[in-house]
Amino acid sequence: MSGRLAHAFAWIMLLGIGSPAMAQIPYHQGLVPSRTALARLGLERQWMLTVPIVGVERLIMVSIADSMMFAQTDHGHFFAYEAETGRLLWTTDLGARAATARPASVNSDMVFLTVVDRLYALHRGTGRIIWNKEIFAIPSSATAAADDQVMVGLSNGRIESYFTKDSTEKTPQGFLKQRAMHVAWNWTTNAKVTARPIPAGKVAVFASEDGRVYITLSFTQTMLSRFITGGPITTSLGTHGVRTLIVPSEDNNLYAIDLFTCDPKWTFPSGAPIREEPLVAGDDVYVINSAGALTGLEAETGTLRWTIATVGGKPLSLSSNRMYLASHDGDLFIVDRASGQMIADARATHQRAGLNLRDYTLKPTNHLNDRLYLATPAGMVICLREAGQARPRLLRDPKARPFGYIPEEGYPDALQKLGFPAGVVSPEGAAAAGAADNAPVSAPAPPQ
Repeated sequence: MSGRLAHAFAWIMLLGIGSPAMAQIPYHQGLVPSRTALARLGLERQWMLTVPIVGVERLIMVSIADSMMFAQTDHGHFFAYEAETGRLLWTTDLGARAATARPASVNSDMVFLTVVDRLYALHRGTGRIIWNKEIFAIPSSATAAADDQVMVGLSNGRIESYFTKDSTEKTPQGFLKQRAMHVAWNWTTNAKVTARPIPAGKVAVFASEDGRVYITLSFTQTMLSRFITGGPITTSLGTHGVRTLIVPSEDNNLYAIDLFTCDPKWTFPSGAPIREEPLVAGDDVYVINSAGALTGLEAETGTLRWTIATVGGKPLSLSSNRMYLASHDGDLFIVDRASGQMIADARATHQRAGLNLRDYTLKPTNHLNDRLYLATPAGMVICLREAGQARPRLLRDPKARPFGYIPEEGYPDALQKLGFPAGVVSPEGAAAAGAADNAPVSAPAPPQ
């Protein structure tokens, strides 16, 4: 038995009772949120676990992708759990230490993450390392994956996309072997790329701290259009429906633009730089600026629904009626989604309800559903939910068409109707255009 598993087993035997996820927690009882404190706020615990780390090892990243939750340590250990139950699926030793980490991403077969200057592809079912690649720059964004490609933004301003599968063979697609780690395309911006890229079917989207949003064909190095803001874009973009991009900028504005044409749909002046990714749920957009103003907007029109002043903080999740945020001190505060009224501020949750979450310094924003995930560097992870909400409430309708959807029968005519030249809307034409001069292809002019 490894020292890591022996450590976890010792705590199970010491506590002796409780579910497997609860029994291995080597912490004082005060760190575990009580049922009474949670109930005062209409919450309950979904599950609780400890990541089996030992010695000076620390948890540095918790992220959620699809139905999985990932935990990464500064000693290069990577754990995959079932997000809804907390069940351990597998663990992998990446063999590299790092003080920081970026969220992982998944496609139907693989999990992608970066450690220092390497990009890893792991088997989604087993955690086996399929391939890894040195990318010669420090990643500055999370990875983003589709079934055929994975993208990552780099600190030197580059965005790189790599093939994940070999689609040239007549046999069914499988994991890349000889073609593994081959670049699908890359592009260099004028500043660091910290926003997570967005794979969107036939096109791909990325944004840079140079203040621009870039839209390219997803299968080749061909730029279709750009949208220019007046300040750096330092956080990830949101998406609504099939073709609306929600763009947060440090020029104090939140923009909604068309995915294919870059035409602006609406602009909301927030009054301060926006450094937190907007949360989109159904027809609602929520954004918090650096001054602590939290705003609810109508996603289609940008119509202001409400704005409230907060002490600043980070969005955590959305339920059907509530928005949950973390204050700068690590306390929870809760806002009514319909009216914008404060249901419970940080003082109310900490002092009156008795819910102390300040040791849970790892608080990922959940863009998928209504669950709250919280973790300590020492390895305790808890998942909270609203009382009685046995099933997770998805923020996007699972029956809706995916973002960037273009009917196959309408492609490439659909892009031609949008104004793109006929020579760049097929893989063959785009490759020829890109090889000719390696320059951006003309497209409808974005607003300046």
